[in-house]
Amino acid sequence: MDNGIDKKALFKLKSEPYLKPISDLGVGFYNLDENTAILRFQLSNTKGPLLIHENNLTAYAYFESSNGSTSDVIELEIEDSNKGIVTITLDKEFLQASTSTSVKGQVYIGVNNVDNKPEYNEVAVFREFNFEVKDALINKISSFTKIEYVRMFDQLKMRIEQKVKDIEEAIANGADYVAEMKSILQKGVETLNAIVADGKTDIQSFITQATNDLNKVKDDATEDITTTAKNAKTSVQDTASTAVNSINSTADEAKQHVDGKVTEFNQTVADNGFLSPEMLDEQLEDLDWQKYKLTKEDGSRTYVQGLNLHEAPPGQYESTQTVNGPLKENGEPDTGFIEADISVSSNGRRLIMATRSSFNKTYVKTLHTNGTDTGWKELTNNQTDTGWIPYNTINGVEKDIMFKNDTDNGFDCAYRIIKQGDVTTRKLRVNARNLTNGVVFAELPSQFAKNYQKFVVATPRNKTTGIVDVTPTGELKFNYYYNTADWVDTDYIYGEFTWHD
Repeated sequence: MDNGIDKKALFKLKSEPYLKPISDLGVGFYNLDENTAILRFQLSNTKGPLLIHENNLTAYAYFESSNGSTSDVIELEIEDSNKGIVTITLDKEFLQASTSTSVKGQVYIGVNNVDNKPEYNEVAVFREFNFEVKDALINKISSFTKIEYVRMFDQLKMRIEQKVKDIEEAIANGADYVAEMKSILQKGVETLNAIVADGKTDIQSFITQATNDLNKVKDDATEDITTTAKNAKTSVQDTASTAVNSINSTADEAKQHVDGKVTEFNQTVADNGFLSPEMLDEQLEDLDWQKYKLTKEDGSRTYVQGLNLHEAPPGQYESTQTVNGPLKENGEPDTGFIEADISVSSNGRRLIMATRSSFNKTYVKTLHTNGTDTGWKELTNNQTDTGWIPYNTINGVEKDIMFKNDTDNGFDCAYRIIKQGDVTTRKLRVNARNLTNGVVFAELPSQFAKNYQKFVVATPRNKTTGIVDVTPTGELKFNYYYNTADWVDTDYIYGEFTWHD
């Protein structure tokens, strides 16, 4: 159900043969999260996001806690088939079983084999990832505080039972029960004496009825207390209410007086040491819990213009004209909106995460206690990859001929451009023959090579090494420097080259 409080963590998983786990992104959930702890995965390979659909692929996930707790093998929901995004909502029982542990997970995808042929089976296993499951803060409230409520109402129950016992003993001993009522109601002695004088018979009847009612309530309350402390609280409160209502209904002529005495009796309970709201506030104030506010009371970030990230207290902020923030690509300060999360360790080490909102780029840096500044490191990934793009040869040169049998699986003539941040990686594959010395055998897009490049290329064993030149205009040239007369039409060049600019 979309309730607006989902806690979504995104992991980017790439299909590649490396066992190293993905970086720890600081993802964590709590053992009280229910239907809100959501993991999102973006599945990709070297060409970009995987195109997935329930008709051709099935995605699964499996989780294992460091304390040995495990999840079922859970099928993931496809959220965006074009961007390769799948999601899973973590089970509440698994979160509770994994309290205060690190959880390791892994995602698997399998091709739906509609023909049920083993040779068509395909399964990919993605890198492992980790997240933490913490114990919710409320679970750490002192057990003493939790039982204070039970003790308060249990003592009230015992006190009422004792008063009933005192009344019964007073009747058996022939004592003046008016004097005994004085110890209960204190300042109401005069009023109670008037009640006795005007309606001794009615009050005697009330005492008998009250004794029976209290005995019944006592038995019911004892059973409820055994079942749950909360029910015991309710039963004792009902007991006091029943006793007051019985007094009011029996002594109609003294109703106003009795109501006043009940109010005074409640004050007496507070005066005799039972837990009052003020005392409860004082005990809560003494508890060991974090009182520092990281956000505003409504949970939103605190806005500070000109926030100095090296000096601001711990918290979550948004700022413009930020001081010591990440710089723009041209080296100038970013004066626009920046969202910052600042945490400080007990020894003063400062960890800062900042997001340039307009560019959706996130950075991290650490200020160590010895003054070392690690500098800003970008966490976002803006990589683009053209994939292998075939190119044609010219001037009679043949392409894609050599090593094309089933055993060798030779590659074709193609080029590729990969951009990651400020770094551009260029790749070139050459598979050609029927060349002559100095021939321009292909034309790539202009500026494919920013600078003039020269590479040594493989030739037949009985020939010396050839050279491939790549010009900024896009021309590919072949040169053979040893004895050009030895080079024949069936000789070939074959190789792959990589450089950065």
